[in-house]
Amino acid sequence: MVTGVFLTPAAMRLQIAIGIALFALAVAAMMGAVPALLDLTYPLAWWGLLLAVDAWNYRLRGLSLWRGNAPLFWSIVLPASALLWLVFELMNLPAPQWIYIGGFHSIAGQTLLGFVAFGTVVPIVIEAWWLVRGEICLPRGLLDFAHRGRAIWIAAGALLLLLPWFNRGPWWLNQGMWLAPALLWLPFTHAPSCANPRRWLRDLTLAGLLSGVAWESLNWPSHTHWQYTILPHAPHLFQMPLPGYIGFIPFALTCLAAYELCLRLRTGFATAAMLYVPALGLMYVVTKVYFERGIWRP
Repeated sequence: MVTGVFLTPAAMRLQIAIGIALFALAVAAMMGAVPALLDLTYPLAWWGLLLAVDAWNYRLRGLSLWRGNAPLFWSIVLPASALLWLVFELMNLPAPQWIYIGGFHSIAGQTLLGFVAFGTVVPIVIEAWWLVRGEICLPRGLLDFAHRGRAIWIAAGALLLLLPWFNRGPWWLNQGMWLAPALLWLPFTHAPSCANPRRWLRDLTLAGLLSGVAWESLNWPSHTHWQYTILPHAPHLFQMPLPGYIGFIPFALTCLAAYELCLRLRTGFATAAMLYVPALGLMYVVTKVYFERGIWRP
Protein backbone atom coordinates (compact mmCIF):
# COMPACT_ATOMS: atom_id res chain seq x y z
CA MET A 1 0.00 0.00 0.00
CA VAL A 2 1.04 3.62 -0.37
CA THR A 3 3.11 5.09 2.45
CA GLY A 4 3.49 8.80 1.92
CA VAL A 5 4.32 8.88 -1.80
CA PHE A 6 2.50 11.33 -4.01
CA LEU A 7 1.87 10.32 -7.61
CA THR A 8 1.69 13.48 -9.68
CA PRO A 9 -1.03 13.77 -12.33
CA ALA A 10 1.62 13.63 -15.05
CA ALA A 11 3.20 10.48 -13.58
CA MET A 12 -0.21 8.90 -13.18
CA ARG A 13 -1.13 9.65 -16.79
CA LEU A 14 2.19 8.20 -17.92
CA GLN A 15 1.61 5.00 -15.93
CA ILE A 16 -1.87 4.63 -17.38
CA ALA A 17 -0.57 5.33 -20.90
CA ILE A 18 2.15 2.67 -20.56
CA GLY A 19 -0.39 0.20 -19.22
CA ILE A 20 -2.82 0.85 -22.06
CA ALA A 21 0.03 0.61 -24.61
CA LEU A 22 1.10 -2.80 -23.26
CA PHE A 23 -2.49 -3.99 -23.28
CA ALA A 24 -3.01 -2.74 -26.84
CA LEU A 25 0.19 -4.47 -27.93
CA ALA A 26 -1.08 -7.72 -26.40
CA VAL A 27 -4.42 -7.38 -28.20
CA ALA A 28 -2.62 -6.72 -31.49
CA ALA A 29 -0.53 -9.85 -30.94
CA MET A 30 -3.69 -11.86 -30.14
CA MET A 31 -5.04 -10.77 -33.51
CA GLY A 32 -1.88 -11.95 -35.28
CA ALA A 33 -0.45 -8.50 -35.99
CA VAL A 34 2.70 -9.13 -33.91
CA PRO A 35 3.60 -12.81 -34.43
CA ALA A 36 6.78 -12.56 -32.36
CA LEU A 37 4.69 -11.89 -29.25
CA LEU A 38 2.09 -14.59 -29.85
CA ASP A 39 3.05 -16.63 -26.78
CA LEU A 40 3.43 -13.56 -24.55
CA THR A 41 0.01 -12.00 -24.97
CA TYR A 42 -1.48 -13.12 -21.65
CA PRO A 43 1.22 -11.69 -19.31
CA LEU A 44 1.60 -8.60 -21.51
CA ALA A 45 -2.13 -7.90 -21.27
CA TRP A 46 -2.21 -8.40 -17.53
CA TRP A 47 0.85 -6.34 -16.68
CA GLY A 48 -0.59 -3.58 -18.83
CA LEU A 49 -3.93 -3.76 -17.05
CA LEU A 50 -2.26 -3.85 -13.64
CA LEU A 51 -0.33 -0.67 -14.42
CA ALA A 52 -3.47 1.14 -15.53
CA VAL A 53 -5.76 -0.11 -12.75
CA ASP A 54 -3.12 0.49 -10.07
CA ALA A 55 -2.81 4.13 -11.14
CA TRP A 56 -6.59 4.44 -11.07
CA ASN A 57 -6.81 2.90 -7.59
CA TYR A 58 -4.13 5.32 -6.42
CA ARG A 59 -6.12 8.24 -7.79
CA LEU A 60 -9.43 6.93 -6.46
CA ARG A 61 -8.40 5.57 -3.05
CA GLY A 62 -4.71 6.35 -2.52
CA LEU A 63 -3.88 2.62 -2.74
CA SER A 64 -1.08 1.11 -4.81
CA LEU A 65 0.79 -2.16 -4.96
CA TRP A 66 4.18 -0.56 -5.51
CA ARG A 67 3.91 3.21 -5.05
CA GLY A 68 5.43 3.89 -1.64
CA ASN A 69 6.65 0.36 -0.94
CA ALA A 70 8.15 -1.10 -4.11
CA PRO A 71 10.42 -3.51 -2.16
CA LEU A 72 7.33 -5.19 -0.70
CA PHE A 73 5.89 -5.83 -4.14
CA TRP A 74 9.05 -6.94 -5.93
CA SER A 75 10.64 -8.95 -3.12
CA ILE A 76 7.52 -10.48 -1.51
CA VAL A 77 4.17 -10.06 -3.27
CA LEU A 78 5.35 -11.05 -6.76
CA PRO A 79 7.09 -14.34 -5.81
CA ALA A 80 4.44 -15.12 -3.16
CA SER A 81 1.76 -14.80 -5.84
CA ALA A 82 3.61 -17.29 -8.05
CA LEU A 83 4.06 -19.67 -5.11
CA LEU A 84 0.38 -19.47 -4.22
CA TRP A 85 -0.75 -20.39 -7.71
CA LEU A 86 1.82 -23.20 -7.87
CA VAL A 87 0.04 -24.74 -4.87
CA PHE A 88 -3.05 -25.04 -7.06
CA GLU A 89 -0.99 -26.43 -9.93
CA LEU A 90 0.23 -29.15 -7.57
CA MET A 91 -3.35 -29.96 -6.60
CA ASN A 92 -4.18 -30.12 -10.31
CA LEU A 93 -1.59 -32.84 -10.94
CA PRO A 94 -3.35 -36.00 -9.71
CA ALA A 95 -6.66 -35.36 -11.53
CA PRO A 96 -6.22 -32.40 -13.93
CA GLN A 97 -9.12 -29.99 -14.04
CA TRP A 98 -7.32 -27.77 -16.55
CA ILE A 99 -4.54 -28.13 -19.10
CA TYR A 100 -2.35 -25.56 -20.89
CA ILE A 101 -2.06 -25.11 -24.64
CA GLY A 102 0.75 -23.23 -26.39
CA GLY A 103 3.82 -21.56 -24.96
CA PHE A 104 7.51 -22.25 -25.37
CA HIS A 105 8.92 -25.69 -26.10
CA SER A 106 11.83 -24.95 -23.76
CA ILE A 107 11.17 -25.85 -20.13
CA ALA A 108 13.42 -23.01 -18.98
CA GLY A 109 11.61 -20.50 -21.19
CA GLN A 110 8.21 -21.77 -20.11
CA THR A 111 9.32 -21.57 -16.47
CA LEU A 112 10.08 -17.86 -16.82
CA LEU A 113 6.87 -17.22 -18.77
CA GLY A 114 4.84 -19.06 -16.15
CA PHE A 115 6.50 -17.17 -13.30
CA VAL A 116 5.78 -13.79 -14.90
CA ALA A 117 2.15 -14.81 -15.50
CA PHE A 118 1.57 -16.42 -12.08
CA GLY A 119 3.08 -13.37 -10.40
CA THR A 120 0.00 -11.39 -11.44
CA VAL A 121 -2.54 -13.63 -9.65
CA VAL A 122 -2.62 -12.04 -6.19
CA PRO A 123 -2.14 -8.49 -7.55
CA ILE A 124 -5.16 -8.94 -9.85
CA VAL A 125 -7.45 -9.85 -6.95
CA ILE A 126 -6.09 -7.10 -4.71
CA GLU A 127 -6.60 -4.45 -7.39
CA ALA A 128 -10.14 -5.77 -7.96
CA TRP A 129 -10.86 -5.59 -4.22
CA TRP A 130 -9.56 -2.03 -4.07
CA LEU A 131 -11.77 -1.09 -7.02
CA VAL A 132 -14.83 -2.57 -5.32
CA ARG A 133 -14.17 -1.78 -1.67
CA GLY A 134 -10.93 -0.01 -0.76
CA GLU A 135 -8.70 -1.03 2.16
CA ILE A 136 -8.55 -4.74 2.92
CA CYS A 137 -10.65 -5.78 5.90
CA LEU A 138 -12.15 -8.98 7.25
CA PRO A 139 -15.23 -9.51 9.42
CA ARG A 140 -14.24 -9.50 13.09
CA GLY A 141 -16.40 -12.54 13.76
CA LEU A 142 -14.60 -14.50 11.04
CA LEU A 143 -11.17 -13.60 12.42
CA ASP A 144 -12.17 -14.35 16.02
CA PHE A 145 -13.55 -17.71 14.95
CA ALA A 146 -10.35 -18.49 13.01
CA HIS A 147 -8.09 -17.46 15.90
CA ARG A 148 -10.04 -19.41 18.52
CA GLY A 149 -10.29 -22.54 16.40
CA ARG A 150 -6.80 -22.34 14.93
CA ALA A 151 -6.06 -26.07 15.12
CA ILE A 152 -9.39 -27.00 13.49
CA TRP A 153 -8.94 -24.47 10.68
CA ILE A 154 -5.40 -25.67 9.95
CA ALA A 155 -6.50 -29.31 9.95
CA ALA A 156 -9.40 -28.50 7.59
CA GLY A 157 -7.12 -26.54 5.28
CA ALA A 158 -4.57 -29.34 5.17
CA LEU A 159 -7.31 -31.90 4.46
CA LEU A 160 -8.67 -29.87 1.54
CA LEU A 161 -5.13 -29.46 0.15
CA LEU A 162 -4.50 -33.21 0.27
CA LEU A 163 -7.93 -34.38 -0.88
CA PRO A 164 -7.23 -34.08 -4.65
CA TRP A 165 -4.36 -36.53 -4.19
CA PHE A 166 -6.61 -39.20 -2.71
CA ASN A 167 -10.03 -38.59 -4.22
CA ARG A 168 -10.73 -40.77 -7.24
CA GLY A 169 -14.44 -40.06 -7.10
CA PRO A 170 -16.49 -37.00 -8.07
CA TRP A 171 -14.46 -34.00 -9.25
CA TRP A 172 -16.56 -31.60 -7.18
CA LEU A 173 -15.12 -33.03 -3.96
CA ASN A 174 -11.82 -31.38 -4.87
CA GLN A 175 -13.24 -27.86 -5.14
CA GLY A 176 -12.52 -27.09 -1.50
CA MET A 177 -8.95 -26.51 -2.61
CA TRP A 178 -9.85 -22.93 -3.58
CA LEU A 179 -10.52 -22.17 0.08
CA ALA A 180 -7.80 -24.37 1.59
CA PRO A 181 -4.96 -21.79 1.80
CA ALA A 182 -7.34 -19.27 3.39
CA LEU A 183 -8.20 -21.80 6.12
CA LEU A 184 -4.49 -22.24 6.79
CA TRP A 185 -3.67 -18.53 6.85
CA LEU A 186 -6.70 -16.77 8.36
CA PRO A 187 -5.82 -17.94 11.91
CA PHE A 188 -2.60 -15.92 11.58
CA THR A 189 -3.94 -12.76 9.93
CA HIS A 190 -4.72 -9.52 11.75
CA ALA A 191 -6.47 -7.45 9.12
CA PRO A 192 -8.66 -4.49 10.16
CA SER A 193 -12.22 -5.54 10.89
CA CYS A 194 -15.17 -4.74 8.60
CA ALA A 195 -18.19 -3.08 10.14
CA ASN A 196 -20.75 -4.78 7.91
CA PRO A 197 -20.19 -8.53 7.25
CA ARG A 198 -22.96 -8.67 4.65
CA ARG A 199 -21.44 -5.83 2.66
CA TRP A 200 -18.04 -7.53 2.98
CA LEU A 201 -19.45 -10.75 1.53
CA ARG A 202 -21.07 -8.81 -1.29
CA ASP A 203 -17.80 -7.02 -2.06
CA LEU A 204 -15.82 -10.27 -1.87
CA THR A 205 -18.24 -11.81 -4.37
CA LEU A 206 -17.94 -8.82 -6.71
CA ALA A 207 -14.13 -8.74 -6.50
CA GLY A 208 -13.88 -12.49 -7.07
CA LEU A 209 -16.23 -12.50 -10.05
CA LEU A 210 -14.64 -9.37 -11.52
CA SER A 211 -11.23 -11.03 -11.35
CA GLY A 212 -12.58 -14.30 -12.71
CA VAL A 213 -14.37 -12.82 -15.70
CA ALA A 214 -11.31 -10.70 -16.51
CA TRP A 215 -9.03 -13.76 -16.29
CA GLU A 216 -11.22 -15.85 -18.52
CA SER A 217 -11.87 -13.09 -21.05
CA LEU A 218 -8.13 -12.58 -21.59
CA ASN A 219 -7.37 -16.28 -21.56
CA TRP A 220 -9.94 -17.03 -24.26
CA PRO A 221 -8.25 -15.18 -27.20
CA SER A 222 -4.66 -15.89 -26.08
CA HIS A 223 -2.56 -18.32 -28.12
CA THR A 224 -1.05 -19.66 -24.90
CA HIS A 225 -4.03 -20.45 -22.69
CA TRP A 226 -5.65 -22.97 -20.39
CA GLN A 227 -8.60 -25.22 -21.12
CA TYR A 228 -10.88 -26.96 -18.62
CA THR A 229 -11.39 -30.70 -18.63
CA ILE A 230 -14.38 -30.71 -16.27
CA LEU A 231 -18.04 -30.06 -17.10
CA PRO A 232 -17.50 -30.20 -20.88
CA HIS A 233 -21.26 -30.16 -21.57
CA ALA A 234 -22.15 -27.31 -19.19
CA PRO A 235 -22.79 -23.80 -20.56
CA HIS A 236 -19.51 -21.91 -20.87
CA LEU A 237 -18.51 -18.28 -20.62
CA PHE A 238 -15.21 -18.15 -22.49
CA GLN A 239 -13.27 -21.33 -21.56
CA MET A 240 -14.86 -21.62 -18.11
CA PRO A 241 -18.00 -23.68 -17.39
CA LEU A 242 -20.48 -21.29 -15.79
CA PRO A 243 -20.62 -23.11 -12.40
CA GLY A 244 -16.85 -22.76 -12.18
CA TYR A 245 -17.10 -19.01 -11.63
CA ILE A 246 -18.34 -19.71 -8.10
CA GLY A 247 -14.81 -20.84 -7.23
CA PHE A 248 -13.45 -17.33 -7.78
CA ILE A 249 -15.25 -16.15 -4.63
CA PRO A 250 -13.39 -18.35 -2.07
CA PHE A 251 -10.24 -17.88 -4.16
CA ALA A 252 -10.56 -14.11 -3.66
CA LEU A 253 -10.60 -14.68 0.11
CA THR A 254 -7.47 -16.81 -0.23
CA CYS A 255 -5.72 -13.97 -2.08
CA LEU A 256 -6.79 -11.38 0.51
CA ALA A 257 -5.37 -13.56 3.30
CA ALA A 258 -2.16 -14.14 1.32
CA TYR A 259 -1.65 -10.42 0.71
CA GLU A 260 -2.34 -9.60 4.34
CA LEU A 261 0.40 -12.03 5.35
CA CYS A 262 2.77 -10.51 2.78
CA LEU A 263 2.32 -7.13 4.46
CA ARG A 264 3.69 -8.61 7.70
CA LEU A 265 6.91 -10.00 6.22
CA ARG A 266 10.16 -8.08 6.44
CA THR A 267 11.47 -6.94 3.08
CA GLY A 268 15.08 -7.59 2.19
CA PHE A 269 17.40 -9.87 0.28
CA ALA A 270 16.97 -12.82 2.63
CA THR A 271 13.17 -12.77 2.39
CA ALA A 272 13.28 -12.31 -1.38
CA ALA A 273 15.68 -15.26 -1.74
CA MET A 274 13.43 -17.43 0.45
CA LEU A 275 10.53 -16.72 -1.91
CA TYR A 276 12.13 -16.44 -5.35
CA VAL A 277 14.30 -19.55 -5.12
CA PRO A 278 11.49 -21.98 -4.23
CA ALA A 279 9.05 -20.22 -6.59
CA LEU A 280 11.34 -20.53 -9.60
CA GLY A 281 12.50 -24.01 -8.58
CA LEU A 282 8.96 -25.31 -8.11
CA MET A 283 7.88 -23.59 -11.32
CA TYR A 284 10.57 -25.50 -13.19
CA VAL A 285 9.62 -28.84 -11.63
CA VAL A 286 5.88 -28.38 -12.22
CA THR A 287 6.48 -27.28 -15.82
CA LYS A 288 8.68 -30.32 -16.48
CA VAL A 289 6.10 -32.69 -15.00
CA TYR A 290 3.28 -30.96 -16.91
CA PHE A 291 5.22 -31.37 -20.16
CA GLU A 292 5.89 -35.06 -19.44
CA ARG A 293 2.25 -35.80 -18.58
CA GLY A 294 0.74 -33.77 -21.39
CA ILE A 295 -0.92 -31.31 -19.04
CA TRP A 296 1.06 -28.56 -20.79
CA ARG A 297 1.01 -28.98 -24.56
CA PRO A 298 3.28 -26.51 -26.41
